[in-house]
Amino acid sequence: MNLIDKLTQRSPRNARTAKDLRTYLSQRYDLLKLELLEKSSQLLSVVLSMLIVVVCALAVLIYLSNALISWLTIALNAGWAYTIVCAIFVLIIIIVIYNKDALFVKPLIRKFSQILYSEKDEVSDEEIVVEEEGGLHE
Repeated sequence: MNLIDKLTQRSPRNARTAKDLRTYLSQRYDLLKLELLEKSSQLLSVVLSMLIVVVCALAVLIYLSNALISWLTIALNAGWAYTIVCAIFVLIIIIVIYNKDALFVKPLIRKFSQILYSEKDEVSDEEIVVEEEGGLHE
């Protein structure tokens, strides 16, 4: 026999309290599931949008590098054009690796922590009007 069943046998008041407790726990569980769904969908949207931005940036980088190679091939010979573009990519890779925390890690952690640890206000902005004197009116 579980604890709730033992409590409900003693008095009708305990039975009501146990029923209320079950209802409350069920509603809290449902609320937790909804909050988890909301936060996971927000995280997924951030990850997908970053993935789209990275893919588009790579496409732009490919087209720009081809344009630069074509332009440098006219100005120099093809060997030097590819060497210069390769050196530019190596320089970009070094800069990105050196600044990866400031470019990627810290903004991602900040965004994920905003999503995961944000608190919803119980009262909306429309319900309370703050006057200049500091008084509150509903």
